[in-house]
Amino acid sequence: MSPNTRLTGEPILRILCQKTDTLVGYLYQWNNGDLQPAWLNEAMTEVRYEPMVKAA
Repeated sequence: MSPNTRLTGEPILRILCQKTDTLVGYLYQWNNGDLQPAWLNEAMTEVRYEPMVKAA
């Protein structure tokens, strides 16, 4: 964890359930470089990460 204050964060990856491919959260990167998962419900262990799709 960085000693700098977290001011802004943006989602960089989607977190998907490995078994069902459903969206279970997002991985955020903060302005100080920290990474933090934001779960939609409860945290899961069997997940995969997928890049965010940029809008056209």
